[in-house]
Amino acid sequence: MSTNAGEGEGDQRRLLQKEDSISEINSPKPSSSSILRHVYHRVDSSPDLDDAVSKSSPKPSINSIFENDEQQLRGLGISDRRTSIPRVPVGSRTSIHSRTPSNPFVSPLDSPRISEPSYIYNGDGLARDTPRIEEEQDVTKGRNSQFTEEFNTEEDGGNKGMDNHNHSHTDSKRASWLSISILGLSLYSTIFSGIWLVLAIAQPRYGRFIRSGGNFAPSTASTVFALFAKTIELSFVTVFVTFLGQVLSRRSLAKSSRGMTIAEMTMRTWVIQPGFMITHGQHLYHVGISFLGAITLVAAFIAMFYTTASDALVSPHLKFGGWEHKTMYGSVQASYANPDFIKANCQTPITAVMDPVEGGNECMALDYAGQAYHNSIAYMSTWAGIREAGGTSTKLAERPQAPGMLYDNTTVTGRWILINTSDINASNQKYNRVINNVSLAMPHAGVLAAAQDPKNSILQPEDLAGVGQYAMRASVISPAVNVMCVNMNKTELKPIVYAEWEYAKTNSSTVPGQKVAWAGWESELQVLPGHNYTNKTVVDDLFEWGEKYGRQTPIFPMLPIDYNTITNISAANNSDSIYLLAKSPNITDYTLCQLRSFISPSCSTYYNISGTTGGHIEAHCEDEHDDMAYSRSVPNAPTVRSSDWRNVAASWMLATSMDDGITNANASIARLLTQLIVPAPGDLNSSLPSLAEHLSVMIGSTLLSSTTLSTYYHYWDHTDTELAQPEYQPFNASLVSQQYTSGFTSKWEGIFYIVLLLVFVTNAFCLVYLFMRSGLVTDYTEPQNLFAVAVNSPSSHAVAGSCGAGPKGEQLNVNWHVDREDNSGHFFFKNKDAGRGNVPQDFELRRRQSGIARSMTSYSRLSKKSNSFL
Repeated sequence: MSTNAGEGEGDQRRLLQKEDSISEINSPKPSSSSILRHVYHRVDSSPDLDDAVSKSSPKPSINSIFENDEQQLRGLGISDRRTSIPRVPVGSRTSIHSRTPSNPFVSPLDSPRISEPSYIYNGDGLARDTPRIEEEQDVTKGRNSQFTEEFNTEEDGGNKGMDNHNHSHTDSKRASWLSISILGLSLYSTIFSGIWLVLAIAQPRYGRFIRSGGNFAPSTASTVFALFAKTIELSFVTVFVTFLGQVLSRRSLAKSSRGMTIAEMTMRTWVIQPGFMITHGQHLYHVGISFLGAITLVAAFIAMFYTTASDALVSPHLKFGGWEHKTMYGSVQASYANPDFIKANCQTPITAVMDPVEGGNECMALDYAGQAYHNSIAYMSTWAGIREAGGTSTKLAERPQAPGMLYDNTTVTGRWILINTSDINASNQKYNRVINNVSLAMPHAGVLAAAQDPKNSILQPEDLAGVGQYAMRASVISPAVNVMCVNMNKTELKPIVYAEWEYAKTNSSTVPGQKVAWAGWESELQVLPGHNYTNKTVVDDLFEWGEKYGRQTPIFPMLPIDYNTITNISAANNSDSIYLLAKSPNITDYTLCQLRSFISPSCSTYYNISGTTGGHIEAHCEDEHDDMAYSRSVPNAPTVRSSDWRNVAASWMLATSMDDGITNANASIARLLTQLIVPAPGDLNSSLPSLAEHLSVMIGSTLLSSTTLSTYYHYWDHTDTELAQPEYQPFNASLVSQQYTSGFTSKWEGIFYIVLLLVFVTNAFCLVYLFMRSGLVTDYTEPQNLFAVAVNSPSSHAVAGSCGAGPKGEQLNVNWHVDREDNSGHFFFKNKDAGRGNVPQDFELRRRQSGIARSMTSYSRLSKKSNSFL
């Protein structure tokens, strides 16, 4: 290229660096039209090298120059002003290739030079004079210098790539995609972490929204909640790391601040890679106790445990809520103890067409017999354990409760009631005889059907993956039975035993001394002229017989022999009872038992069911603290006796062979019962149930069948005893149930509330911080940005010896600033303790004025910021 041409272009391509800093020669224009920055190599300051250079040809080959490169000390790194390498002009040394006013450019191949000596830190705390070889390489030769920066000229269309090649950016405007995306992530993380915190505190119950077989299955819900928790965690980490980078980068750019240390640069790694705190524990010592370090340390821990906290406090778990008072509805179709309704609804394959007379009765007999014997076996098994353990109390309230079974999958427990009338000793003092009087209440069986009715919207165990559970207390009536057994001698029984009458017709018996009534003995039963009731007895007041009470006395055909029982189920005139006459082999007296049913208002029905243990229903009675007792819902409700139940109990007696004593059949159940008769006052056995107790347990099954689809009230408000279609009756109830619920299942999990709270607070703080800033500055803690600035910064004694194994000790505490050279706009790291001075000419950039102005504006705005409390 000619000299004139070089001069013309020199006016258009004015260099930003000092004219006396570099000697250049004119060189052919590279094909890429790029201007290359000089490269500077460090070499040992030895006489041999000086001699070699001084004796060298003015145009050494490229290979010889790079052979010297391999022997030089390459010191890319971070600089302070005290140890920077000033670029010294060659001075008076000239050559035919030196730059002159007419020849402003020098070929890098034609001008190898050795600079004047300068002081370089050698890593051992000493400084020595080291000459420097300065070279320039043409990119067209295939070898680029270490600090080459390229920008386009106007002739080469430099305006097209000016922003990318002509100046350094330090910030990103608020409208940029990076700022918008960070703010979006911060907003998302703040909103959802707040929602997660509210869910954990409010602990909402999801009811039928999350259930098996529904639109939102439990497994799906668990996955969705875990997914959202993970996105909150990831966005939180991203936002906090951005916040941390912004704080440190702005501090490093602000001249009034202390800058940032290497240990602080690693704080972002605590959050991203928590294990770093274990493998590099020394970093915690240097910055962990600072305010920003403490915040970062907390953020690292809460980020680690956020998913765990969400799973413990927010993800839906099966959990009980509190007791909820509500109105429930039960299906009702008949009055209490309606025998016709019970018979019609007995489940049997024998239809009315196949057996129109006894088909229903057969079904009822089998059901009653099966339930009675089942209850008897369960009850005796309980007593067998008590006897083996040495017995129990003689107080009825402390003796075993009555067992039962409903629908073969629900355990039933009855309760002894009217305890004050069951004291045998007190009755003996009043009536001078043994009176074994007990009353048993059973739960209302209709409550179970109401609990499973879809109208009440109670989640069943099968709706909760087969492991759900709930409990309810229903304010409904409870069916009850009273069994009173009285010991009487033969003479006292004579008025009510046909075979013992003076003119009775009897047959011979295989048992010596036994009188057997003839087959048609019932046809001779009639009252005396002018009377409405049969013979009087000495126990009329006790059993409430006769004209005074309006109840007919029972008449038995004959007296049973030992181990046998005989029944009476035909007493008329508004009788509500059935009777059993039994003979114990242990005493001479006979025992007469009366069984009758009534509706108790002093009870409530408890029902609970679990998918793992099954259902259980029980009566809860005579508890003054029971706010669900029927008498609380219906004040002053009376005790109502049931006359219909007598017909149900009659079928039960026949089905259980209680009348087999009429033929001296010696039935097994009769033999068992007669051995339970209390022989004398004060002889109630603490290791055996009494006859009245056992009879109550066996007949308790009829109470359950009598309340199936029957009224929940103490009255029946319909004319017909049976409805063609069932109707709903409301009743008060309390319910506690397991549902999929947010919240902890164990008290110790409450500690995770701290994690959720801190994540939300930190998110909100970061959102406010990022929103209050006009944009994002370049994050110099990001590895790629850190690397780009570090490799373009001069070396520093402050991190001497760290290139092999990394910084340690006090090197982690050295404060660094991101500084900028005023003329070129070049950014580099500077030790805060170093003076400002001039940036070494090694690191100047040739810039267009427009690009420099933009960098200066951005940097000046940031560098003048006041110190932040972070």
